[in-house]
Amino acid sequence: MDNIHKIPFILGVFASIIVGLAGYKSGVEYRDIYIRMSISMIVFFAVGLYLKKFIIKIHDELKEKEEEALKEELLKGEERLKEEKALKEEEDSAKREKGRKIDIKVEEHDEQELYDEEFRPMEVNTIKLNNKK
Repeated sequence: MDNIHKIPFILGVFASIIVGLAGYKSGVEYRDIYIRMSISMIVFFAVGLYLKKFIIKIHDELKEKEEEALKEELLKGEERLKEEKALKEEEDSAKREKGRKIDIKVEEHDEQELYDEEFRPMEVNTIKLNNKK
């Protein structure tokens, strides 16, 4: 970024050098060469200023986008942590409540409703014991 501030000067100097060499080779008077060099230096210095501002503007926009992306990522991370924390708290509270709840239901059933159709308990009227040792 430090070299970006030198762009107007460098651009103006190179343009004036090229114009000076071209004028010298073509045999133009020195006075005309100096005038052309100074005009080209001013014009290309102005172009360099515009180019410098354009590059700085692009750099700033990229920097802002990176910062926004970083902030967005941090917010998403925080939201994820909050959701995980809420889920963990719900699980912990569910575990605590699970031990406290006792679900006792007393319902009256007939004997026939108690067993399946296939299974019927044996009816025993008398019990005989063998006392043989």
